[in-house]
Amino acid sequence: MNPHSVVLAVVAIGLSLPSARAQFPSFPAADKVLGANNLNTPGAGSNTPSGLSFPSGVAFDRSSGKLFVVCNSQHRILRFANPSGLANGANAESVFGQVNFSSIDPGATATTLNTPYGIHIDVSGRLWVADSGNHRVLMFQGATSLGLGATADLVLGQPNFTTVVAGTTAAKMNTPWSVFVDAEDNLWVADSGNHRVLKFASVSTLANGASATNVLGQPNFVTTTSNTNAVKMSFPSGVTIDTAGRLWVADQNNHRVLRFDAAATLGNGAAANAVLGQPDFITNTNGLSANAFNLPADLIVDAAGTLYVIDFFNSRVVFHKNAATKADGAAADGVIGQPDLFTNSPGVTERKLNSPYSGITFDAAGALWISDPSNGRVLRFSPDRIAAPPATSGKVPKSTSSSKLTLRGSASDTNGVAQVRYRVGKGAFLAASGTTSWTFKAKLKPGKNTIEIVTVDTVGNVSAAKRVKVTRE
Repeated sequence: MNPHSVVLAVVAIGLSLPSARAQFPSFPAADKVLGANNLNTPGAGSNTPSGLSFPSGVAFDRSSGKLFVVCNSQHRILRFANPSGLANGANAESVFGQVNFSSIDPGATATTLNTPYGIHIDVSGRLWVADSGNHRVLMFQGATSLGLGATADLVLGQPNFTTVVAGTTAAKMNTPWSVFVDAEDNLWVADSGNHRVLKFASVSTLANGASATNVLGQPNFVTTTSNTNAVKMSFPSGVTIDTAGRLWVADQNNHRVLRFDAAATLGNGAAANAVLGQPDFITNTNGLSANAFNLPADLIVDAAGTLYVIDFFNSRVVFHKNAATKADGAAADGVIGQPDLFTNSPGVTERKLNSPYSGITFDAAGALWISDPSNGRVLRFSPDRIAAPPATSGKVPKSTSSSKLTLRGSASDTNGVAQVRYRVGKGAFLAASGTTSWTFKAKLKPGKNTIEIVTVDTVGNVSAAKRVKVTRE
C-alpha cells in the first residue's frame, strides 16, 4: 500500500480500551510555581505578597478561579487571582490572618491565626481554616472578595474568638489539621491531637462554639486514646469526601489511609470499611513501596475516583485509580514527585518534591496543586490531555493471497506508550505485541479489509487511528 494513502481518523473505541479520561502519568513535570521565580529553585519564604514560608494548605474557588495558600510559619493565608493568568512567583492579592503582607505575628482573635494548616473553600465560597495552634476552625464568608486582615464569621472548637484552650469534648478540639465541607453541608475536621475526626452537621446553621454531631476514631467525645484497628486512629491529619459520600482519612501515625462508606450516616466510633498503605487494620509499619506510606499527611479524590495521597516522609504524592474498589493494602498506580514508587530522593525541580506535608487541591481545569513546603513553593501539575501521535507502520501491500498479514511499526508519546491496539473491520480491538516497537498478525477475510491501529498512552489518551486497507485475493 502506498504510505500516502493512509487515512487518519479519530476512533470512538470504548469496549476494550482504557478510559479516555485524562489523568496524570507517573513522575510528571509541573508547569507553574508560586512562591518561587522558576521551577528549579526554592522560594525564599519572604514576608512579602509572593513569599510562602512553609506553605501547608491550598484551596481553590471554582466560581472565581482564585487560589488560597496557607503560609504556616507566617501565620497567614494568601489569596491569589486566577493563577492561569499569573506568572511564576506572582504576588498575592490579599492576606488573611495578618493586617498586611509584611506582618507575621501569631494571634488569637477574629482576624489573626496561629500555625494554620488545612483549608477548604466550599461551594458557597466560604473559606474554612484549621487554625491548629489556636485549637479551632474559622470560617470566612465571601472569602474571594475580602480585603487584608478580614474578620472571621464563625469559630468552632472555642466558645469565642479570643479563647485558646485545647480540650476533648464535642465542642473542643486539639490541634485540628484538616477541614472539608461536603455536599450535604457537613463539616469534617481532622482533630489530630485527639486522634479523631469530627462531623458538624448543617454547619451553615451553627453558632460560635457549637458542638460536633458525630465522632469517628473514638467511641465518644471524651475519649482520646490512639490505636491501630478499624475503629481507632493515630493523629489523623487529612480528610476529604468523594462524590459518593465516602470519607477518606490520612491516618498519619498509623501510616495508612482509611475509607468510611456512607460517612454522613455513620454513628460514633463506626469502623472503617477499607485501608490502604497497610495489609490490614492492625498493622502500622511504614515503608517505601507501591503498597506503603511513611506518614501520609493529606489527600483528595478526583471526579473519576482517583485518590491522591501526600506521602510526607517519602517526598511524594501517590495515586490510586478507582480507589473505592481497591482491596485492603492495594498497590498505588502512580507517583508524583519521584521517578518511581521505590525511590525517595527529595529535590527542587519541576518534577521533584521535598517533604510535602499538607495541601493538595484541584482547580477547575483539572490541574493538581501541591504544596511543597520545604522548598517554599506551591506547584501546579496539569493533566495530560494530549493524545499520542498515530502509530507508524512499515510498507503494507495493497493485496495478498494469505489469510493472515503481519504488520510492524513504532509508536511514541511524551509520557510513555501503554499499548498499541488494532482491529480488522468492525471487530474487537486487540493488543499488539510491544509498545514503542510493535507487531501483530491480523486475520483477513476474503475481499477488502480495513485495519485500524491506535496508540494508547499511559493515562488512557487514545490517538487518532492509522487505517490501512488490504485486499485478500
